[in-house]
Amino acid sequence: MPTPNPTALPALTETRAFTPRVMRWGFGAVICVIVFITALSFWRVEVGNRAMHEITSHEQAMVEMLYRMQLASHERNFALFGAVHTDDPFVQDRETQRFYAQGATFGAARMQLEQLTLTEAERALLTQQHRQTTVLMPLQHRVIQFVESGQHAEAEKMMINQVVPAQTRMVGTLTTLLEEAIRRTHEHATARRKAQDRATILLIAGGLAGLLLTWGIFVLATRKMSGLVSHLTDASERLQASNLDLQFQKLALDEHNIVSITDTHGNITAVNDKFCEVSQYSREELLGQNHRLLKSGQQPDALFDDLWVTISAGKVWDGEICNQRKDGTFYWVASTILPFIGEDGVPSRYVSVRTDITTIKEAQQVLERSRNELEQLVQIRTGELAEREEVLHSITNAAQDAVVMIDAAGRVTYWNPAAELMFGFAEAEVAGKNLHELIVPERYLERAHAGFSRFAASGEGPSIGRTTTLRAKHRTGDEFPVDISLSAIKLRGQWSAVGIVRDATERVQIEERLKQLATTDTLTGLCNRRCFDGALAREIERAARFSSPLSLILFDIDHFKRVNDTFGHQTGDRVLTQLAVTVGNTIRTVDLFARWGGEEFVVLLPGSDLNAARLLAEKLRMALEKQPFSDVGQVTCSFGVAEYASGDNMDALIKKVDRCLYHAKASGRNRVETSATTPLPEDAEDRKQR
Repeated sequence: MPTPNPTALPALTETRAFTPRVMRWGFGAVICVIVFITALSFWRVEVGNRAMHEITSHEQAMVEMLYRMQLASHERNFALFGAVHTDDPFVQDRETQRFYAQGATFGAARMQLEQLTLTEAERALLTQQHRQTTVLMPLQHRVIQFVESGQHAEAEKMMINQVVPAQTRMVGTLTTLLEEAIRRTHEHATARRKAQDRATILLIAGGLAGLLLTWGIFVLATRKMSGLVSHLTDASERLQASNLDLQFQKLALDEHNIVSITDTHGNITAVNDKFCEVSQYSREELLGQNHRLLKSGQQPDALFDDLWVTISAGKVWDGEICNQRKDGTFYWVASTILPFIGEDGVPSRYVSVRTDITTIKEAQQVLERSRNELEQLVQIRTGELAEREEVLHSITNAAQDAVVMIDAAGRVTYWNPAAELMFGFAEAEVAGKNLHELIVPERYLERAHAGFSRFAASGEGPSIGRTTTLRAKHRTGDEFPVDISLSAIKLRGQWSAVGIVRDATERVQIEERLKQLATTDTLTGLCNRRCFDGALAREIERAARFSSPLSLILFDIDHFKRVNDTFGHQTGDRVLTQLAVTVGNTIRTVDLFARWGGEEFVVLLPGSDLNAARLLAEKLRMALEKQPFSDVGQVTCSFGVAEYASGDNMDALIKKVDRCLYHAKASGRNRVETSATTPLPEDAEDRKQR
């Protein structure tokens, strides 16, 4: 082991004495460096934070004002479009007021923007925007004047041709201004980054000269600042892309949802138009009021206690709430309440998004009725229907008229006993079979099928709701008239027909008899004067229309008064009857033979000229002259013949033929005359003496 050198002891002692001193001085120096570096670091961090905060505050304020101006500009345009495209004066007034309200919002945002520190370029853009607004506003006011005066077409034309382009230019300037603000944000961020780089170099140098702790503090501060700058840059880039999305999302949200914002005490600070529309309160009545204003009292307090506990903890609450409108009626909303968390970690406000589900809740209440109540109601209705069906069945069974029902295919679905008696078919035989094939005569079958096809498609037809007389067929094939009343009934989406049928045989026979009595001479069975007048009028009209020939024969029995006076009126009646048979067997089937009155007869000859009529009259005269009459012997007749000429009416033609008959009488009787100029006698008694 070596021996210590005595000369080294003082040096060792000095070294040992120096070491603590150096360490103290070095430690003190390190402490000073650490304190300096730490103070410098904190100062640089604080300066950077303040700078970033100023940049962030300034840019956020500027972006917010620009966003408000853009949103207000779009809202003004939408309000203007709403006023132009509505005919409702109340909606028009509301949209106009909204237009002016958004103009105030736009102006307030612009005033706040002018108070910010702006660059020359930004000031120039803002001035340009002001000039564009100055151009745009008179156009918009002109559109409103058009709308208020009812000139919607001119208003829409100005909107498309002038307002929308001016609006687009103004919004483009705002967008450019927003881009300029973002560009300046980038520049400030870049400058801050360069300053941070210089601070980083200084801190690194000081840290290398000091301790790793200083370096660590510096690195930590640098990283923190770099993250803040990067976050601000990314946020600025995303802000521009989000602006348009936010505008359309807000419009969609306001259109379809009820939106409100409250403070932490539940006092309303903002509502959208949908909220006012559903609650019936105006925006002025709602702002500043507590949400308890809408409380309906229909739900337990525990629900609202849970709601406040949830959102106070910073969590989202979802649920259904029954609110009360201003008029006292209730409405249901599906609510989602979102808390906005502040920097202190606690909610600073609450945003509520609601959807009106009143109709759904009402439907649920209907569906939630108990099964027993529904079954009881069904039983009651079933019983009532059964009773009504029984009463209806009893009535139709006791009815004297046939009651028949057919479905949309024409198949029989109901057939009462009276129908069985009327048509000869039992109910079992006709059920499910086509009614027309059973009771409609074959000659009417095609028309019946076509008419029913139209009825089955529309439930309408010429016979629906009225009584019609038709021909029907019995099971034996015999036809008979029926009166049928038809009604349409829609069952399960298809039309059915109900018919009440009555046998009209007796009525038709009576009508035919009455008609015959009204148009037939009771003694001879010929057409009477009334029947003949109608036929003559029709034939004259036809002859005038088609220029066809038409002639008339008028004749009477010579000295017929002498026959009645000598042989009696019964013998005279037999003479008239026998004469009618003889003449009826001689004339054509198209000729009309009628008793004109007393012993006078008339024959209407369609399609015959004067010569053909004269020949027929001569033939009749000879046949009657040769005809032996019972109890009387020979009887002669005098004939007058006339032809229709253009312009003749009934009276003119009858006067012509009557004049001819008078001429035949005056010329010796038992002859045919076709022309005469002698005037008719005015004395009726003289006419009888013919």
